[in-house]
Amino acid sequence: MSQSKKLFFIQLLFIISIFIKTTEAQYPPEDFQNPRKTMKFFLKVMKGHKTGDSNAMPLALKAINLEGIDKTTRTESGSLVAEHIINTIDRIERINIKKIPTKLKKSIWVYKKRSISLDGKDYEVEISIEKNTKGKWLFSKQTVETIEYFYRSLKDQSVVKGVKELTSWKTPIKNLMPEWSGHQSFLILNGQWLGIFLILFIGLIIERVARYYLGKLTQAILNKYEVSTFTKTHQKKLTFPFGIMAFAGFWALTIRLLELNDHVLSPCLRIGYIIFTVGAVVTAHHIVDVIALYFEKIALESDNKFDDILVPLVKKTGKFFVFAVGVIFIGDSLTLDMKSILTGLGIGGLAFALAAKDTLSNLFGSLTVLIDRPFRIGDWVKIGEIEGAVEEVGLRSTRVRTAYDSLITLPNGQLTSIQIDNFGQRRYRRLNTTIGIQYDTPAEKIEAFCEGVRQIIINHEHTRKDYFHVYFNNMGDSALEIMLYVFWQVPDRSSELAERHRLLIDIFRLGNKMGVEFAFPTQTLHVYKEDHANQKEQIPTNFHIHGTELAKTITSNPISYQGPRSSTINGKFPDGKIDK
Repeated sequence: MSQSKKLFFIQLLFIISIFIKTTEAQYPPEDFQNPRKTMKFFLKVMKGHKTGDSNAMPLALKAINLEGIDKTTRTESGSLVAEHIINTIDRIERINIKKIPTKLKKSIWVYKKRSISLDGKDYEVEISIEKNTKGKWLFSKQTVETIEYFYRSLKDQSVVKGVKELTSWKTPIKNLMPEWSGHQSFLILNGQWLGIFLILFIGLIIERVARYYLGKLTQAILNKYEVSTFTKTHQKKLTFPFGIMAFAGFWALTIRLLELNDHVLSPCLRIGYIIFTVGAVVTAHHIVDVIALYFEKIALESDNKFDDILVPLVKKTGKFFVFAVGVIFIGDSLTLDMKSILTGLGIGGLAFALAAKDTLSNLFGSLTVLIDRPFRIGDWVKIGEIEGAVEEVGLRSTRVRTAYDSLITLPNGQLTSIQIDNFGQRRYRRLNTTIGIQYDTPAEKIEAFCEGVRQIIINHEHTRKDYFHVYFNNMGDSALEIMLYVFWQVPDRSSELAERHRLLIDIFRLGNKMGVEFAFPTQTLHVYKEDHANQKEQIPTNFHIHGTELAKTITSNPISYQGPRSSTINGKFPDGKIDK
């Protein structure tokens, strides 16, 4: 066998081995249709978690109802719940999946339920799988709330024979802890209290070290650039919040390791996040001061007086930006919706500086136009009682040119609370009207006339061919009413009026050709004559074809010019042509 073939087979075997390992590591599909499938899925992925598979725990969390856990701590607390569930089950028995039911009349299946006593308190604990509103069977909220106590009541027992115990790097530390550390004195276990005091002690050391090295580093950098105005006071203002930030960051990272329940972990993390954010904001605030010291030194050495104005402006803007971002992050840590507050704070600061309430409202209106884009320049709009073409959009106001050529200035503040009807964004322009004809019109002539109108609509260039209505629709007080409902696909109002004119002219010509008399509100005294009956014979029997042929004749010989009538130049239309 040649060397190249050997290399090929070696590579093939390597790929096959990887495929086999990947296949072995696959988990059952995420099927939670009954308690058996949910338990089977959970046990399988937790088995992978025991072997160190980092992808297993996120899958296990899908089998647990975590709606009652704070979103901030859902991953950490959910993982702890999953580990407590598997540790509890492993100490009770080796589950026979086939004995778990697949069909239940109730919406909950209880695996184990007990009454226990811990540290002088009684608890009702259980492991159950419950059907949620989406039809999925998940480990219930009651399981999530009581599994810690269930596990603590069994933690001193060994796992059942043949089951691999879940361990981690924290297991040896737990085994070294004295027995009293596993008892609960106030809210949490004694061992967890000990861990909190240790975190606080180490955090204070980190805070001092961080402050010392930041002060030294800042002083060295400023000495390099010969900035002598950085005093001890500046150094203390800069390093103190940085030390607080380092302490809070260490707290937020390490408090997760103590396996606190969600009711304790959530407020501890939120406090840590808030303190860290406040420390970061104040630190950044003073960093702006330090950077400003450097630029002030350059500005003093420069002959350009513009720098003396620009540096304080940039300094104030930077501080305000830092403050705005800090408020947003603090709001997020408190689960508040702070996505748009940065813009609001920026505009609010400008409004306070200008001491103008109306200006703030108008600036918000400008943002509405920029973000929502309710209209564009040139669109024909109706804003409240104002109707016209948008001519200009400014920071404070919007200018609209009306149909009678006046210019209306509309404050943008009104745009946030008023209805805007944009005619310029119409895809089609509609005509919905009624054609009234006299009552003495024969039925055949009405049918032929309607058919002719339909053909006119089809033959016109800009009408919408897939959707229009022409029907004898009503018998009015003084006329037989034919509904005309049609759309045009034209770019502007002038073209719409021109096409409406052409259509109505052709319909009027069709009526004259066919002898259709258009009605109007009036009272008429009709005197019957003997020869009047003979007039009914003037319409041919093939009236549909008759109406269609007349319509084709009319539309092929139009009398209306193309283009808007408002575009005439020296009394002539620009193209000098008529429709063909």
